[in-house]
Amino acid sequence: MNDQQTPIEELDTDALLEIILRGYDAGHMAKLPELHRLARKIEAVHRANPKVPKGITLAIKNLQHTLTDHIEREDAYVLKRMEHDQPPNPDTPIAQMNEEHSILKKQLGKLRQMTGNYRAPESACRSWLRFYRELKALDHRLSEQIYLERDVLFPRFQF
Repeated sequence: MNDQQTPIEELDTDALLEIILRGYDAGHMAKLPELHRLARKIEAVHRANPKVPKGITLAIKNLQHTLTDHIEREDAYVLKRMEHDQPPNPDTPIAQMNEEHSILKKQLGKLRQMTGNYRAPESACRSWLRFYRELKALDHRLSEQIYLERDVLFPRFQF
């Protein structure tokens, strides 16, 4: 019996699309409203604490808006066109998606910088700790997804 798993980079296109759409995209869309709620709570409850990253709620809201718009465009105009290894359509906006990936990476970098790389102060409450833990997980998963799209999936459709 062979217990070895196929590396994700070697999965066929439809399996990779399934992971991106059902795993990553759905997970991000479910997590972002919760992160926004936690950010609002932390900024409100701890507003007098100088260690609270000022503007974190707005930064999360901006990420949520950018990511939601990106996912909608990418699903409709890029990923659906790649199902069953269809030949690339010349007007598939892969370059635009990669530009948007760069914008998302910058927003994640700003969040890392604002939060001291997701290190909460010793005075942080459970909600604050959870917020940083969940935000760090989102950063990691979104970075993984960008890698899969930019370096694994999209090159299959570019000549």
